[in-house]
Amino acid sequence: MKETERFALMRITGKYRGSVVVELNDSYAPGIPDVTGQLLVHNDFVAGVLDTYVDPRDLAGWAHVLDEVAAGHDAVWREAARVAEIGIRLNWREDDHDGITVTIADQQTTRLALSLEVDRGWIDEQRALLKRLGTVWAHLIPAN
Repeated sequence: MKETERFALMRITGKYRGSVVVELNDSYAPGIPDVTGQLLVHNDFVAGVLDTYVDPRDLAGWAHVLDEVAAGHDAVWREAARVAEIGIRLNWREDDHDGITVTIADQQTTRLALSLEVDRGWIDEQRALLKRLGTVWAHLIPAN
């Protein structure tokens, strides 16, 4: 039996190792993820897991971050929020890949920056994850 892939809001994976992922736990409703999950960070130097949650209203903020980064601007998702914030800085662009720095900061003492080289389609991949999650959570997202 094939295991289904966990719902993720974010899955940024570098070409030469390293990743930042926000995966959501299964809920009691089949096919609809819970709002709780894990922020997973990995590279050759560090591997970390932080329990987190994603409010359905957070999806609009993540969409805005993706739009800003696609336009060449730095952006932060959930800045000064109740959970870890995630910032993305576009360092450089070449024909088929981007160099980005992903910064994770919790509300206590931890701040981490990962430099990743990602294939150019990485923003489209994030938008696909966002769309998938938005579709299954459509009944939970306020209409304003």
